[in-house]
Amino acid sequence: MVAITLNVAMGLLLASLVVASFRLVKGPSILDRLLAVETTTLVMMGVIAGISFRSSSELFIAVLIISIMGVITSVAVAKYLVKGDPF
Repeated sequence: MVAITLNVAMGLLLASLVVASFRLVKGPSILDRLLAVETTTLVMMGVIAGISFRSSSELFIAVLIISIMGVITSVAVAKYLVKGDPF
């Protein structure tokens, strides 16, 4: 039962990754693209957590690193949009 649930969750994550990738390419504004990058980051964290759960390995440090990079990227882009200078 757990394997079926995990497969369904991975399929839903893949579908949301496709939608976020479409928004990343076709986004009319930079804010839409930023939201797509954030969504992609969250989906990739979910995929890595699912793979970690399936294979009984500890990849949670990778999830932590990806989440930190996502936050840093969002802050840098938001600061660039407000001030025009990311640093």
